[in-house]
Amino acid sequence: MSRRYQSIRGSMANNIQTRKRGADPTLPRLLGDRLCLDFANTIEGPISARPEEFLWSYPDLVRWGHHTGILSESVVERLMLRSAREPNEAAAVFDRALALRGSITRIFRAVAAGAAPQAADLEVVQAQYLLALAHAQLMPIDNHFDWDWEASDQALDRPLWAVACSAVEVLTTDDLARVKECPGAGDCGWLFYDTSKNGSRRWCSMEGCGSRLKMRRQYAKRKVAETG
Repeated sequence: MSRRYQSIRGSMANNIQTRKRGADPTLPRLLGDRLCLDFANTIEGPISARPEEFLWSYPDLVRWGHHTGILSESVVERLMLRSAREPNEAAAVFDRALALRGSITRIFRAVAAGAAPQAADLEVVQAQYLLALAHAQLMPIDNHFDWDWEASDQALDRPLWAVACSAVEVLTTDDLARVKECPGAGDCGWLFYDTSKNGSRRWCSMEGCGSRLKMRRQYAKRKVAETG
């Protein structure tokens, strides 16, 4: 799948806090720079003492799909209607979504640490990827052809297709040395793909975790100077 299924890049704004905000300000910012990493980041502060979950049900999954730009408003409407008619099937898809998120998170945390991902997690991603390809077809996009899905396809697992394709693209075509885990101040844990020119990015966001850590260090230095 092409990079049009990766996370929204977000144009530079006057206020850097608005960068990569996505369509829904109540959902996490899209700081992973790859769709699959943004999906992993739907838990805020996963290594903190109080992580915050953003996906509680199937409708949340659909809202997140629209938030990232992989689901249009018309597709969202159709999926919401079908999930209301078929709540058990929607719940089963949501369980698959959480399983996929867990596997993606473990895979890329391992990659960021320079370790080998577990085969079981790779199998989860591969299985969902093959399901996505079963729905795909070659379609004209701009001045070339690429895999895409019919807008009328109402399969409940549609939000997972682009996520699985993104994970496979990162694993097979990207520079895995640029997959990193944000340490924050020991309380972040978000994953991101370092797109900086020299590969020196350390945090999910400089204005967030980067600034917060620098402020803590400056405070600690002041305290040492005061007590000294």
